[in-house]
Amino acid sequence: MISYAERLKKQGHYDLSFEPKSFWEYSRGSHLDKLIDDSKSYDHNPVANHNDFFSKGRGTFLSKFNSEYAKRIIEMWSKEGDLIMDPFAGRSSRPLVSTLLERNYVGFDVLKDNLDEAQEQYDTLKKDRELGKLELINSSSENIDDFFSESVADMVMTCPPYYNIEKYDSADGQLTDIKTYEDFLKVYEVILEKTSKVLKSSCFFVVVLANFRIDGKLYDFSSDTKDILKKHLTFHDEIILEMSPAKRHPLYNQSITNLNCLKTHEYCLVFRKQDSKENDIKKNDDINYNRPLVKDVHPDKEKLFWTDKKDWINEMFNTSPNTLDRFLK
Repeated sequence: MISYAERLKKQGHYDLSFEPKSFWEYSRGSHLDKLIDDSKSYDHNPVANHNDFFSKGRGTFLSKFNSEYAKRIIEMWSKEGDLIMDPFAGRSSRPLVSTLLERNYVGFDVLKDNLDEAQEQYDTLKKDRELGKLELINSSSENIDDFFSESVADMVMTCPPYYNIEKYDSADGQLTDIKTYEDFLKVYEVILEKTSKVLKSSCFFVVVLANFRIDGKLYDFSSDTKDILKKHLTFHDEIILEMSPAKRHPLYNQSITNLNCLKTHEYCLVFRKQDSKENDIKKNDDINYNRPLVKDVHPDKEKLFWTDKKDWINEMFNTSPNTLDRFLK
């Protein structure tokens, strides 16, 4: 077993690794984030540094999925070589982060321009590094069952459109073209149900989203999503994601006028296609054992975190069973 100091030294070589926390707050501009260029995102908005930013807002530019969140989600609930399915691929972030972390990624999107941009960046990055495989399908994920049979994906990770909060280009199957929230939810539910069938047993389905207001009405999108997915999967975890308050500057005056608090957070909702306890534990160990450095610390996969035998803990900490029992009770 390597020493703690040696482990920290080796950890420096894994700039894509992380420490899991219940509240994820990470800014942009990381090494990983700089590898991904989203031309339609807020980062490219020429108004961002303009003196008139408060009145002009974000214009026609769109929000960007935080690559740091994508990284942590992927590393937490999948391993290298896994197949990640995304029913709302969007633009570059999730496809590129997935493949940079050597997962294979399949994404659906109705806008071909978005997929072309992601493919172009992927082809450029692949010249210099080892990447997972990328498959981008220009189709609504309502048709996901036409492309894939059940139980083929090792993980589902996505960020759905927030009804019509951001207006995307019109196309066949474009959810932001739907007139009412109720009709939007009907199509959204079909997509989530079909996508959950594509997921393998014991694997995870992760959705990042936020609640939103339209004309003063608060839409509880996170609860609506939970209600849909709980029909098919087990609700496994929930994480609060902190967004930059700068994204909300144009709404300050509106917030004060209407006495609404500015929303500076999103939800990371985690579901699982639960199997037997034995199979779920086997999946947990499979993911854990393939994390960076875990094999150095735990050379025996049979003595991992979910084992009933605690002898290896005594060996690791060189402590007596009686002393350790106080912490394990």
